[in-house]
Order: sequence, then C-alpha cells, then structure tokens
Amino acid sequence: MKTINWGILGAARVNQRLLPAIENNPHSKLLMLASRRDGAAQDCIHQYAKDPNNIKASQNFDEVILHPDIDAIYIPLANEEHTEVALKAIQHKKNVLIEKPMALTQKEVIQITKAAKDNNVLVMEGFMYVFHPQFDFIQKMIASGQLGQIQYAHSMFSFPIQPARYYRINRSMLDGGGAHWDIGPYAIHTLRQVMGGVVKRAFASAKLNTHQADMAMSGILEFKDSRRATFDISFECVRRSEFEIFGDKGRLKCHTVWQHEDDEALVSYELDGDKATTEKIPKCNHFDLEINHFVDCILNNKESDKLSMNDAIHQAATMEAVYQSIQKSQWVSV
Repeated sequence: MKTINWGILGAARVNQRLLPAIENNPHSKLLMLASRRDGAAQDCIHQYAKDPNNIKASQNFDEVILHPDIDAIYIPLANEEHTEVALKAIQHKKNVLIEKPMALTQKEVIQITKAAKDNNVLVMEGFMYVFHPQFDFIQKMIASGQLGQIQYAHSMFSFPIQPARYYRINRSMLDGGGAHWDIGPYAIHTLRQVMGGVVKRAFASAKLNTHQADMAMSGILEFKDSRRATFDISFECVRRSEFEIFGDKGRLKCHTVWQHEDDEALVSYELDGDKATTEKIPKCNHFDLEINHFVDCILNNKESDKLSMNDAIHQAATMEAVYQSIQKSQWVSV
C-alpha cells in the first residue's frame, strides 16, 4: 500500500500530539517540518519526534509545499493564516489537514472547498474529538432514541491562560485572537453535532481585553423547532471540556472531551425513571484515530464521513455569526 508522505507547516504546541500520531500511522512518513521562527522547527522535531534524524527542518514553507514527494500537509498555524497557506498547498496538489478553525469566515472555507474539488485533494478540519469511541457511544445513544428528542444541550470549555500562551490573546477577534477562535470551535462544534440540523441564528456576549480579544464568552445557538443550546468558554476558569445533552426521555453528560489517551473516558446518562448510569469507555488516542481516518480517506480517495467540507462550511458560518453577534449585541442569522 502507498505511503503518505507528510509535511507540517508551523511549530505549534499541538505538534506534541499530532506529530507522534503521524509517526504512529503505519502508512505515513513525516518528511519535513517548517517554521518561520529561527530554530523552532528543529526544536519541535527533536522534542516530539521518535526519530528526529529522518525529518528535515526548514524555515521556508514553500520548501514543504513544493516538495514533489509530500502528499499531505498539516497546518497548525495561527488561525488567521490558515486560508492563504492552505490554498497554496491545495493548488500544488497536497491533501491538507487544517487545525480548527479551518478559517475565520464561511467565504474562505467555501474557497478552500472549491480549490480542493478542482485539484482532487482531500481537506479536513482538525476536530480530533469526534474520533474517540466515547463520541461514537454518545451518537449511538442519540440515534437510538433512548434520550428522546434532544431539546437542549450545553457545552463548557476553558483553561486558565498562562503567559506562554498570551500570543492567543494579543490581537483582536477580527484578526483571529481570543477564546472564540481557540476553544470556541469545540464548544460550538460539539453542540452542532449532538443537536442535529442546522443552526438558524446565534447570540453571544463576551468579555474583551485591551486588544479586543475575548477572554470569556457565553452564547446561545437556535436550531430547528426553536430548540436551543448554550455554551460558555473562558481563558479565566479552571480547565474543563464537557457537554450535556437533554432529551424528553433522558439526559447524558460527556465529562471530558479533551480526553487523554491514558485515561478511561466516562459518559454518564440518566433515562426517565431509571437510576443514573456511568459508562466507562476504554483508553484511546483520538489524535492517532484522527490521522488514521485522514490517511484512510486519502488512500481510498473519499471525503470524511465524520468531518465533511459541508460541515466545515456550516461550522464557519456559525462561528462567524457568533462573532458578529458580539459586535452588534443582537441575534444574527446563520
């Protein structure tokens, strides 16, 4: 079977998880990692790679994008940089895995979608959590009807930001800064997945810093039949990544979305008239599963059935509506 040769653009901290996941895939080989920061690519490779001597470091993105042997590129750059770099990689026939959010506007995601189709390559947004078995369990619970019609959901994502991560809040929301573009994609994507259907409109309020980046935000998403979901995100609260679902027959809680591979996952649910039950989900590395899925899609020339480009387009539209709601202090249609 063909080996998928990889390049990475950016020495972001997430490489701690994604770089080994690429190496762990039996049909993948990481050839290059590029960062514009002096020495950053080399440091990233030596810090996270199993065999750093076989991976070339570079300060030139084009060296990766134009490399004739590279088949796939992972982009963990700053949020506002995704579109330009992704389009260039796609135009050079590279499959692209883009760290969430794929882009800051729906228009940009549509551009990326069209470019991928025109160049016959695969593009996917990097939501690793959907590949963990606990999420499959949750989706099956919803599909089974045991919870009844899902009427409401709430998600909460936060961590206290440290000085080393202040680069995430040193520019305005308009320019890709703040919690909205960092952890907000998880809060909104999880709600969209469990509520089903398309978000009709959104309302949100945020606490902004001097750079006009949000440090905390709360919001409401309205779905079909006036069903609603709410979310809270923050760089000022203890670490959490959870959501709850409420149907007319039962409720369910995912305790940890950012599930560590060394821990069992816990999913709690309570059906009407029954005692609460906690299901233990075996340990699993969702980053490994994300890469395995993406590589399988490349090898079989198929779009992801978990993270389609249609999903990415609506995700971007919803994220954009939430941002606009903060600016206008009113409900915004999606």
